Amino acid sequence: MNVLELGKTPASTVLKLSWPTILEQIAFTVLNFADTAMVGVLGAACTAAVGITAPVLWLVNGIIAAVSVGFSVQVAQDVGAGDLDRASSVIRQAFVFSALSGGALTFICFLLTPVLPALMGAEDQVLPLAGQYFGVVCFSFFFNSLETVMAATLRCMGNTRTPMTANIIAIVLNIFLNWLFIFPPLTVQIGGNSFTIPRAGMGPAGAALGTVLSIGAATVLILLPLLRGKSGLKLSFGGKFSFDGPVLVRAAFLGIPVALERITMSLGQVAYLRIVSTMGTTAVAAHHLAVQAESLSYLPSFGFSVAATTLVGQSVGASQPEKGLNFGRIAANMGFACMSVTGVLLFVLAAPIISIFTRDAAVIALGASLLRVVAFAQPGEAWANIYTGALRGAGDSRWPFYINLVGVWGIRVLLAVIFVFGFGLGLQWVWVAMFADLTFRGIVCRRRFLRQNWYH
Repeated sequence: MNVLELGKTPASTVLKLSWPTILEQIAFTVLNFADTAMVGVLGAACTAAVGITAPVLWLVNGIIAAVSVGFSVQVAQDVGAGDLDRASSVIRQAFVFSALSGGALTFICFLLTPVLPALMGAEDQVLPLAGQYFGVVCFSFFFNSLETVMAATLRCMGNTRTPMTANIIAIVLNIFLNWLFIFPPLTVQIGGNSFTIPRAGMGPAGAALGTVLSIGAATVLILLPLLRGKSGLKLSFGGKFSFDGPVLVRAAFLGIPVALERITMSLGQVAYLRIVSTMGTTAVAAHHLAVQAESLSYLPSFGFSVAATTLVGQSVGASQPEKGLNFGRIAANMGFACMSVTGVLLFVLAAPIISIFTRDAAVIALGASLLRVVAFAQPGEAWANIYTGALRGAGDSRWPFYINLVGVWGIRVLLAVIFVFGFGLGLQWVWVAMFADLTFRGIVCRRRFLRQNWYH
C-alpha cells in the first residue's frame, strides 16, 4: 500500500502508478468518441442535445470530485504515516457519505430536468431531446458518486489497476448498450432469411440509459475488492456506524475548495456555453465535438495527476516533503512532454478527428479550427492538471481554487465576452480565450507547488 518505493527510481514509481490510469483514460476517450459518434449519426440537433447539458454534468462531477478528494487524500496520508486503522475508518465513511451525496444529486437534478435545457439556451428543436437525455442520465449520479470516490481511495492506496479494469469493462458494456438503446430495430438479411434485432430506438435518451447501467456495473466491480480486503484495507460494515467528526472536518477542509473550484469552473462553462449558444446550433455542435475530441489530450495528465496526488500525499504523511516535491516535479515534466505530443496530433489531425463524430461538413470545418487553436494550450494544461493533483495530495486544495477562479472568470469568460460581443469575432476566438486561461493556470500552479508553501 505504501508506494513511495514502488519502482527502482522515482521516475519508474511515477510511471507504474500512472500507466493504468492513462490506459483507463484512453478507454474513457474511446467511450466518449463512441457515444458522440453514435449520437452524431442522428444529426446536429441530437449532438447539441447532449452537449447543451454538459456544463451541468461538469458541475455534478465537480461536487463528486470534491467528496473524492476530501476522503482519498486522507487515505493517502494515513497510509504514508502507517496509520492503517484510521485509513480503514476513512474508507468506510467515504462510502456512506458518497452514497448519500450521490442520491441527493440524483434527486435534485431529476426535479430540475424540465427547466435546465431552456436555462442553458437550447433552441426549440433541441429542447425535448435534451430534456429526455438529462432526465435519464441524472440517475447515473448515484452510481458515479460511489464509483468515483471509492476508486479514488483505491488509487491513493497505490491500486490503480482495479479502477482501470472495472472502468474498461464498463466502457465496453456501455458501447454495446448504446448500440442497443440509441438506434431503431435492425433487420438483418442472411442468405434468403431475414430477422430483426429488437433495438430500442431511444436516441439521446438511449445513450443516457447506457451510461446509467454501465456506471452501475463499474461501481460493483470497484466495491468488490474493497469488500474482500484485497487491496490491504477492507470496507467493513460490522458494528455500529457513526460519522467521525475529525474525518469529516478534514474532508471538508480538503473538499470544499475543490467543490468551489469545480462550481466556479462549471458556472464559467455555463456562461461560456451561453456565449457559444448565441452563434446557433452548428456552433454548439462544433464546440461540443471539439471538446470531446480535445479529451484525447487529457489522457497523460490525468494519469500523472493521480500519481502526483498519491505520491505527494504519502510523502507528506511520511513527513518526507522533499520526496513529495521531487515526485510532483517528475510527474509534471512527464505530463508536459506527453501533452506536447498530443497537442501536435490535435493540430495535424484536427479535421479527421472531428469527422469521426459527424458527417456535417460545416460542423467538421468549424470544429477542426477549434482543435487547432487549443492544441497550443496542451503543455500549459498539463502543468495545470498535474500540479493541481500534487497540491491536493499535499493538502493544499485552496490555491487551485483561487487560480481557477481567476483563470476561468477573469480570463476565459471575460475575454470571450470581449471577443464576441465587443469585437464581433467568431467561435475560434472564444477558444483563444480558453487557451489563455489554460496557459495562465499551468504557469501559476507550477509556481505555487515548487515554492513549497503547502508544507507546514
